[in-house]
Amino acid sequence: MWGNTIVGNNKKVLVIDDDAQIRRVVEFKLRKRGYQVLMAMNGAEGLQAIESEQPDAVVTDIMMPKLDGETLCKQTNHLKKQRPFLTIVMTNRISSDDRNWVKDMQDTELMEKPFSPNRLLGCIDEYFRGN
Repeated sequence: MWGNTIVGNNKKVLVIDDDAQIRRVVEFKLRKRGYQVLMAMNGAEGLQAIESEQPDAVVTDIMMPKLDGETLCKQTNHLKKQRPFLTIVMTNRISSDDRNWVKDMQDTELMEKPFSPNRLLGCIDEYFRGN
């Protein structure tokens, strides 16, 4: 499960970010690790993808057009009761308000930008090893 071994096992990861460069970096790292990658450019697209594609993990920005990451998480948290999935919320600066609402979400982690792609992968890999 470490190094170059493929651990994705066809798990689907949805990447939601309005920054195309971040989407590309995360997509590259996830595909290299064996994950199927879905992409969305904003929160509204991400919400549709969560409902239709049922990803195993979601990586989302907080500040996005059409639907921000906090609202997205709050609107999808109830889905995790029937089908748990990891959500990693990325933001430029983690505030105490962010820590508070994330604490109330099931299977949700905060990660500060700039982020380490390897740390992001490690968090996703660890979640799947435990599930």
